[in-house]
Amino acid sequence: SSIYGETRFGLKNEELSIEDFGAVAGDDEKWRENINALLQGMQKASEQKRVLVVPAGKSYSMMGMRLDGIEDVVFRIDGTLKGVPDFDNWPMQAGSNRSYLAMIEIHNSRNVTFTSSSRGMGLLNGQGYTWWWSNILQVSLKLRPELLHWQNCSQLLIENIKLKDSPRFNLNLHDVSDVIVRYVDIETDLDAQRKLHKMVNGRTQSLKDLLALEGSLPELAEIESTIDWRKWVEKALVDLNIPTFPLNTDGIDLKGRNIHIHDCSIVNYDDIIVPKPCDNKCMQTDCTENILIENIEARGVGMSIGSVPPSVHHYCVNNVTFRNVSLESPLKGIYIKTDPGDEGSATISNITFENFRINRPLWWAIWIGPQQQHQPGWNWTEHQECALDWPLGKKSKSHCMTNKNVAIEDIVLKDVVIDSPLLSPGVILCNQTRFDNATAPSCSRLTFQNVTVTGLSTNLPFGRQYFCQNVEHSHSTKSDPSPSCFN
Repeated sequence: SSIYGETRFGLKNEELSIEDFGAVAGDDEKWRENINALLQGMQKASEQKRVLVVPAGKSYSMMGMRLDGIEDVVFRIDGTLKGVPDFDNWPMQAGSNRSYLAMIEIHNSRNVTFTSSSRGMGLLNGQGYTWWWSNILQVSLKLRPELLHWQNCSQLLIENIKLKDSPRFNLNLHDVSDVIVRYVDIETDLDAQRKLHKMVNGRTQSLKDLLALEGSLPELAEIESTIDWRKWVEKALVDLNIPTFPLNTDGIDLKGRNIHIHDCSIVNYDDIIVPKPCDNKCMQTDCTENILIENIEARGVGMSIGSVPPSVHHYCVNNVTFRNVSLESPLKGIYIKTDPGDEGSATISNITFENFRINRPLWWAIWIGPQQQHQPGWNWTEHQECALDWPLGKKSKSHCMTNKNVAIEDIVLKDVVIDSPLLSPGVILCNQTRFDNATAPSCSRLTFQNVTVTGLSTNLPFGRQYFCQNVEHSHSTKSDPSPSCFN
């Protein structure tokens, strides 16, 4: 059972099909008809409290669409909704010439269910390959479409559907409350992403050995201090662009309160599930809080918080629990990240990571500190962000700025196993002072309980220990290794 109430209302027995409103399956040229059918069908289902169905065994092409003010409706996707990658015809956000509409975008709505008759039967396919090309080659500076976007919505149930190859974010819960997401599968074609990067960089190396590390760790452990290994890591993670930040295919982004996400599978190589702060435009809450995320299997950048910048409105992320999580070859495992900014303040507080298995992390298993970022076309000297290759890259060796204006406090890691990490187990990098206390560091009351590292590792670059700086009132029990800057 969920910790939050599910969407409930009286439905009439008769179901509506999108074909009742003119939808045509199997023809990319019919995307306009299919968008109109979806818009009309959802409005009618909302008015009459009925179920709208995408029929099983059929595929319907579409582009971006937006719905406003629907309520008391169930949308059952038993077939496929497929995005047509057409830069010229895909609708833009209202009043914008830079941002595309999400494939399905819903605003100002309540009591809505997105479901399928069985897990994975209903598919939203964003066909992101062409969009990724445009990003890597910087053909278009427009913001690629998301797959499923909710804004200023409440009492939502999203279940049993599969989201595949989103051009950008997969599921964006932006300013929401009282939400359940369960039995959702998110998949990004990593092979296609890797081929794009490899083709663009003119390289022929296979990344399979890096992503499956069988047989390589013993050899790497023997040469842990060699300069050749350092160069190889830098090339693999920066020059080769292992699929990560540049494509921004986040799994589930969320801003809001009272959200339960459980029993989901995510493969995306960007942020897996990431609570972010709500800004002053949010209607449902002024702080992202009361979040439970559990029973997750994933392969991506990490179970993340943020990034969180300071704000004159004081941004906050509070009371978030991640538990029962299995991560296979993630780029990061547990990831709390701040963002640059000189004005205002922010707080990340009461965050728990419990019962984690982080298997063969490819970069940092644990990172608490400034966001590491590397976007196509960036010159790192022009940005305050912490370089993605820090501290291995020569140019960015000392370029990882902390921020006094974002406080991180009351963080608990409990029963975490890090197996065969590629590098040292993690980084805890905080500022010497904080916005409300010039004599205290920006991180306080961090607890590691039974956090252990097992298996072989290169132990680069800090040995088999954490890089730990500017933390107070923190402690570690039954953990191996223990952060050196804890009490």
